[in-house]
Amino acid sequence: MTACKKLGPDWHYFALLLSSQDEKQDSELLIDEMTWRQVIINALKRSHGIFGEGIEFDFLSVQGNRAFVKVGYEDRAQFSSALSTYISSEELIGVPLVVHILQECTKLERMKVGEDDELWFKRSLEEEVADSSCN
Repeated sequence: MTACKKLGPDWHYFALLLSSQDEKQDSELLIDEMTWRQVIINALKRSHGIFGEGIEFDFLSVQGNRAFVKVGYEDRAQFSSALSTYISSEELIGVPLVVHILQECTKLERMKVGEDDELWFKRSLEEEVADSSCN
């Protein structure tokens, strides 16, 4: 019988904040998952071209201007640099936006989340455990 062993992590996790850099405007922003997805894709494309557009990412949770995202472990540096250097145009929602990386880690259980995030966080932890087991 052979034992199965993972060689390294599959995912890297990010807690992100989308901001106009103006608190009053931020409180009025209506940002959904499609807007988040477009901002991230635009940032990846601008920094890394067609290869950036191919970087895989999934949303664990989107709550207005806050999002938790998982990215392929091998793409974490490109993802981080693309978001850190990107300023969107006004086309998307009428004001330029920047993305702040609030947290990042390789193990989801190390991510700090608020009480409002407990439900999706527990579900995501269960999925991560199931994905990491050998079948």
